[in-house]
Amino acid sequence: MGTSTSNRGQSGNTPLVPSWLSDNDDDQNPEQSQPNQSQPAQPQPADTKRFSAPRGSFTRYVNSGGNGSGHLHRAASNYVRHSLGGSQNATTRLGSARNSTTRLLSVFNSFANRGVEATSRDYKLGDIIGKSASDVLVQIMDFVCPDGGSTDEGIARNSYIEALYTLPDWENKPFEDLTPPEFLVFAEIYMANVIEGRLVNDIGNKLFALPKDVAQVESIQEQIKEFIKGAVSDAVSKLNIDIKAIDTSLTKTIVDTIYHTAYDILSELEE
Repeated sequence: MGTSTSNRGQSGNTPLVPSWLSDNDDDQNPEQSQPNQSQPAQPQPADTKRFSAPRGSFTRYVNSGGNGSGHLHRAASNYVRHSLGGSQNATTRLGSARNSTTRLLSVFNSFANRGVEATSRDYKLGDIIGKSASDVLVQIMDFVCPDGGSTDEGIARNSYIEALYTLPDWENKPFEDLTPPEFLVFAEIYMANVIEGRLVNDIGNKLFALPKDVAQVESIQEQIKEFIKGAVSDAVSKLNIDIKAIDTSLTKTIVDTIYHTAYDILSELEE
């Protein structure tokens, strides 16, 4: 999960969609501009106990040592449906992580269609030609996930770093050899990590406290990752996403639709 400290979970006093989460920012690539999207003037007040039920299910899942997958499904479904009020609110709640995902898909689309040299020049990414895929992804991290102090910015950056660790073979793979499907693989892992990071921050207050067996904790973490990665992969497949074919004027909309669909998939598990 990118941290070794205990997480007490999200405070119920925080609005469902806090006022500091903006749908708009200056994260546009050199070839597109995003239309303004309206935001409610005031965030809606939220039930201070809205995280109690999914936290209870999540704790039971952890206490089962990872054997009670039904508790995990119930926790995720209840979290999306009832704690956050549906997949639209869940997507908006990701905040700047959505914008980081937009930047990631935009630059990947440019690499796939225009090549490394032109993309590096236009995005001011520096000298990346001839480097390994891992080194280039590290080099563009500050562009994709600017370092910041808010929770969603931290989740975005941590998700990116964890995605890099997931693909150790890329340390020896020339960046120029990456294919559009491989760009999509990294994007899926990253988006799944973002959803996981937000969920664990909100309801995973028992993740590191229980159980005490480190191997068991690692097994639970891996199960959660695979569970959420499955939802994201299903969303990408359902929407027929192709990095090379993305309409650059609609990248932000496409990103939100993937997150929205993944959250819909997670919410339906309660049935």
